[in-house]
Amino acid sequence: MAIVRWFIGVGLAAALLWTVDLFVGWRSIWESLGSAPLSAVLQCGGLFTLSHLLRAWRIHFFKAASLGVGFALTLKLSLLHQSFNNLLPMRLGEASYPLLMRRYADISLVDATMDLIWLRLLDLLVMAGIAILFLLGFVNGSLAMLVAALFVLTGCFLLAMMAGKDTWQTESYESMGFIGSGLRTFSQRGPSSGASVWLLFAATVLAWSLKILALLLFAEVTSGLHWLTVWGGIIAGEASSLLPVHGIAGAGTYEAAFVAGAYVGGESLEQMLLTAVNLHIFIVSSTCLLTVFVLPLRGDGSQQEKMS
Repeated sequence: MAIVRWFIGVGLAAALLWTVDLFVGWRSIWESLGSAPLSAVLQCGGLFTLSHLLRAWRIHFFKAASLGVGFALTLKLSLLHQSFNNLLPMRLGEASYPLLMRRYADISLVDATMDLIWLRLLDLLVMAGIAILFLLGFVNGSLAMLVAALFVLTGCFLLAMMAGKDTWQTESYESMGFIGSGLRTFSQRGPSSGASVWLLFAATVLAWSLKILALLLFAEVTSGLHWLTVWGGIIAGEASSLLPVHGIAGAGTYEAAFVAGAYVGGESLEQMLLTAVNLHIFIVSSTCLLTVFVLPLRGDGSQQEKMS
């Protein structure tokens, strides 16, 4: 099955190359990228970098600091994880997080996986809220803001309750058997307090806002699409990472999802495809470039000895 998915992934990437060449032309892609003012590209890159710094801070505040891992090494871990996520199909890149945490912090794969689930739930809350805001915004802007706020705040409140370990009785877990055991482990690996959950949630909102703003600005200087059209495409493109099958480095699946999400804007298919490719190139190249910059970073003290 894995081999079949890899063949599908290669096929999707090949289909993207052919489709772009047929409907847009790769020369148009390079011309649109080359026409972007350097100052605007640097601005987008700066916002994207701040987003990654916040993602690393989340990990550091949540677990890494208490495990003796410095921020520099946490930043390296976070960017390696994001690069693997961007490059590997079928969400295989997620497996890099527990492996890297075991290497850098010497914790079990199960514990590191539970930590990642906590972070991913916060990501899912924020992205779902943004999607609700976008979709209901076509009906009623005030209603969209109200429903989105209620959804994300309720979800964050439940996670904050879960993080309050004293509110969950061991007996109630034991009565649920295997599921209860998993819930107990999940609760124990959560933030130290409900306040920590809300702080992590705020950092997650800001990180995603910076990333989306960077992509919106980059699309503005490389294409002529309306920002609402691009917003819909970005939401769908990011959601495509949840699909079980991907092209190589997400090629094909990201673009197809972007065009589907941007289609509500009713603009040119060629422009939507060109923008999707431009943004995908920006995301992958920026993340990999930042990862190259942090590769020399090492830990301090015992962590550096472990990495030697």
